[in-house]
Amino acid sequence: MRYALGALIAVSVVTGHAHAQSASGTSSALAEQLFNQARDLAKANQWAEACPKFEASLRYDPVLGTRLNLATCYERIGKLASAWGLYRESLELAKKAGDSKRADYALKQANALEPRLPKLAIFLPSNPPAGFVVKRDDTPVDAGALGVALYVDPGAHTVTASAPGFEAFSVSVTLVEGKTETFAIPALVAKPAAPVTEPKAGAELVDNEPAAPASKTRTYAALGLGAGGVIAVGVGLAFGAKAQSKYNDAKKLCGDDQVCPAADFARDKQLVHDARSSATISTVLVIGGGAAIAAGAIVYFTAPHGRSREHQAARLVPVTNNGGAGLALMGTF
Repeated sequence: MRYALGALIAVSVVTGHAHAQSASGTSSALAEQLFNQARDLAKANQWAEACPKFEASLRYDPVLGTRLNLATCYERIGKLASAWGLYRESLELAKKAGDSKRADYALKQANALEPRLPKLAIFLPSNPPAGFVVKRDDTPVDAGALGVALYVDPGAHTVTASAPGFEAFSVSVTLVEGKTETFAIPALVAKPAAPVTEPKAGAELVDNEPAAPASKTRTYAALGLGAGGVIAVGVGLAFGAKAQSKYNDAKKLCGDDQVCPAADFARDKQLVHDARSSATISTVLVIGGGAAIAAGAIVYFTAPHGRSREHQAARLVPVTNNGGAGLALMGTF
């Protein structure tokens, strides 16, 4: 059993920091040492240094007392939305554990923070391109969270948007306590197409030049791209299935609302993290594999096959205009 000093949270209800015996004695011992170090730093008013210690202790042993102390630490360093989220999690855990005092304390602290919390709403451009991804501070934003004003910690945040074939967009947004910021991502700009090489003036084609042999290297490259693309898509679909399986396991463990007992919280958090990681890998592999298959098809069907140099002048080239970008078949036939 270990106890957090009242100075860390300022009420006796959070002072008790009880540890149920962990399945791993090593993890429990590490959590205890990290918690004690964090407590000493907090007593010295070194909150910025204390928070990482509380975080590490919580990872080794996710007990309610450490969670509440970390929430208080976040509040002291200005990470208000993060503190509010931990208070709300602690409230549900305390209710399940029948700990009414800690539940009341967590609710009181969360309600006191709410008027101070800034919100950020990020809106998509109209008709976003395929593979469009939005990130806030290098963390992907779920599609369901776009267009919704959500609590975010005060201070500067970086919002980025990207899609294959387009220039990435980035902007810094500064959030102030108690205010809501709304930001609309502009339409992304297509990357410039490769320049088209025009034939030199006065150049003439020789009609009686012997036929050129088929390009085996180009054909092999095309087949390699296609095969690699098919493999990437297959692996991507496998990761997608894995992501769905992990998420289903998380729902079985803690229900659709993801509210878990303290003993299952770490397992549920890991399952959700694994599901999101697998989903991201699946998206990247499927998009990349599809692009490789398309590239292989273009390389294969535009490869020369025993025709004269004059007739080989037909080629696919990228073109741009006011309406967008595309491919054009140019040359003689």
